[in-house]
Amino acid sequence: MDFVNVLSDKQLLRFRDFIYENLGLWFGDSKLPVLQNRLRIRINKLGVDPDTYYSMIRSEDDRAEIEKLINVITTNETYFYRCESQMDSFREIILPKVVEERIAKGDRSLKIWSAGCSTGEEPYTIAMCIYETIQFHSIWDIIIFATDLSTDVLTRAFEGKYNNRAVERMPADFIKKYFDLRENGFHYVNNAIKKVVDFEYSNLVDAYYDTDYDIIFCRNVLIYFRDETKKMILNKFYDSLKDGGYLFLGPTEMVRGLVDGFKLISLKESVVFQKVPR
Repeated sequence: MDFVNVLSDKQLLRFRDFIYENLGLWFGDSKLPVLQNRLRIRINKLGVDPDTYYSMIRSEDDRAEIEKLINVITTNETYFYRCESQMDSFREIILPKVVEERIAKGDRSLKIWSAGCSTGEEPYTIAMCIYETIQFHSIWDIIIFATDLSTDVLTRAFEGKYNNRAVERMPADFIKKYFDLRENGFHYVNNAIKKVVDFEYSNLVDAYYDTDYDIIFCRNVLIYFRDETKKMILNKFYDSLKDGGYLFLGPTEMVRGLVDGFKLISLKESVVFQKVPR
């Protein structure tokens, strides 16, 4: 067949509604050109027409194509130490405070969730910050859950292989301590860091949420959801956090007007939300 240059408005909106109803991801009118382009690329690669492709993804027998669709439509641009002011706040203020409280209780455990972890830069950065902060970290029970709904990015995250651009904002001492530089020029996260990060597939819309997290990172993820879905996710985050636990969102993402139970704290040119009693 001829290449598809453009989907009709009716076809595009039908795909948008399907993606929202089944994956919870919302493409507002301003993002429809992005969805149009990504769908067109996938449809042309398969050599089918838009209506045939729509029938394919609706079929319960073709869940594999749903996964491929997710990989195509989601954006996964990230890098190590993203939003430096936030990471500095985590490393220098929040993490030492949590660690001090744990030690006071005789509890040497730490549980953190990186939701929407993409290719792994965020959870690995978190692990490095923990190693920099906690003395004798080998006697601690440190768990970092890292989840995403794209199987492609999880595969890359588990490999832990990154180019120079991904690490250019990292503190120089982090690169020396926590990466192995191979002959091909790529940086590989070392095994000491990799062993504390557990990568898993998860869709925030319909996933089971574990509990007793000290800190949850979900940065630049909620922008893909409508307000009612954001509210549901934020309520689940609230239930998943320990009392007094912390939630890091993207710099432009707010909970105000969507859900109560979080106190906004301003730190080092960034903000963090702390769970408080409702």
